[in-house]
Amino acid sequence: MRFILQALFFHSFALWLVSEVIPALTIPGGWQSLLFAGGILTLLTLLVTPMLKILFIPINIITFGLLSWMIHVIVLYLLTIFVPSVAVVPWRYEGLSLSGFVIPAISFSYPISLIIVSLAVTFVVNLLYDISKH
Repeated sequence: MRFILQALFFHSFALWLVSEVIPALTIPGGWQSLLFAGGILTLLTLLVTPMLKILFIPINIITFGLLSWMIHVIVLYLLTIFVPSVAVVPWRYEGLSLSGFVIPAISFSYPISLIIVSLAVTFVVNLLYDISKH
C-alpha cells in the first residue's frame, strides 16, 4: 500500500512539475484533476508497462534497449486517452540569446512533444524514486 501511495504522489508531482516547465503538457482543473491523472498514470505504469515490456522484447533485443523509452511514450499517450483533461499539444520554443550564444526558435509537433513530455515525466519520477531510497 505504501508503494502505491508513493507512486501516486511521485506521478502526480511529476505531472505538475512537467506541466509547469514544458508548455506542451496541460492539466486544467486544479489539484483534483492532477491527483486523478496521477492515479491513472500510476495504474497504467503498474499494469500496462509490464505487458508492454514483454511485447517489446524483440524490439529491445534488436536495438539493444535503445527504444525502451517508447513504452513510456505509449503509457503517456494512453493517459491522454483515458483522462481527456490531460493534453499534450504541439508547442513552439521561442529561442534564447545569451552572451552571443543563440538557440533558435523551434516548433515541436505532437509526436515530438509527446516524446519530450514522456521523457521529462519519467526522469522526474525516477529521480524521486532514487532520492527516496537514500
